[in-house]
Amino acid sequence: MQHIFKKLEEDKAIKKVIYMLMAMGYAYYEVRQIREIFKKDSFREIAKPAIKRISYEMKVNMITEQEIAEFIYREEPYLGYLYFEAGYDISILIIMFIYRNGLNLLDIFLIPLEQITINADKRYRITKIENNYEVNHQGLYFEDFYYYYSPLFFVKRNAKNPPPLIESLVNLEKKGNDLWLRLDNSLRIKKEDYSPFYREFFEIYQGREINLDDIQFPFKKGEFEPFCVYNPKTMKKIQFKISHRKDSEKWIEAEELWPIKEDKKQDWYLTRYFHSIYDDQNHIFVHVDGSFNFYTQEQYKVRINQNINAHARFHQKMWLVEGEISIVDWGKLLLNFFDDPDLILDALKGNLVEEVFEDYK
Repeated sequence: MQHIFKKLEEDKAIKKVIYMLMAMGYAYYEVRQIREIFKKDSFREIAKPAIKRISYEMKVNMITEQEIAEFIYREEPYLGYLYFEAGYDISILIIMFIYRNGLNLLDIFLIPLEQITINADKRYRITKIENNYEVNHQGLYFEDFYYYYSPLFFVKRNAKNPPPLIESLVNLEKKGNDLWLRLDNSLRIKKEDYSPFYREFFEIYQGREINLDDIQFPFKKGEFEPFCVYNPKTMKKIQFKISHRKDSEKWIEAEELWPIKEDKKQDWYLTRYFHSIYDDQNHIFVHVDGSFNFYTQEQYKVRINQNINAHARFHQKMWLVEGEISIVDWGKLLLNFFDDPDLILDALKGNLVEEVFEDYK
């Protein structure tokens, strides 16, 4: 039985369904709600190839629903109960059983599961957001569709409001800036098929008051400035680099780095990367974007001992805003993208540590 599930776990059609469920924010045990949404046209079309694949594997391996349900019941009794006592379809229970382990986020780009919109920028794969659009806590209405946010970086959702990063980006667009987001047709449904899913989060920020009025900027003077903030308990750090470019332009980059755990094998490392361009003469930012970097284990071993550089195996841009962005608005983007208030507030208030590496020149 294990080998059948292993084959199904690697199937692209099933991964696409799990990708969608992650974007929607459902947990694997919320089968009743998931079963209802799969009755709608948009979701039925997404699920149909996965269900077909499950039926094929059961047929060629001569495995009955009863045998699969008994296996599921031994491993995850609640899902087995839904088959034996509530009569749930075995296909959806198989998908939920596989969904328990989530998804390798690299599959989004390597398989790929992602289908970029036809109007997306060919290089950065982001789409300009303009005219009539509306955002909420799960995604946005844009043109004739509803797009769920990528599960890559919206792990936390508020039950009522859009993620703080999205709110900051939308506010900048409303001020006249240009906004691009990474939209994925694999996470797209008909507007009429969307119904909101809410989950309450009770989170209290226990740190310092978040007030960005006293941002210490620029951090230092110099042609090339590498420094960081770090958490001495977790040893997580966020590196910064300021580079003086042509005329009065400055590049300010930031990337989070997690320590390598020697007792845990990890083939890939994922980091958030933030890039911005500052106009020193007019005291505004003209460009800010957020991306994710994927490193192989060997690449990450090199990267973690150096300043910000281009060692990543994959670089995936998720959003971009251009125009006239104040220092305070820049600070909000930085704070909301990294979702680590303690470290980012240290950085914004000038509590930085200079980094020195042997290979630094």
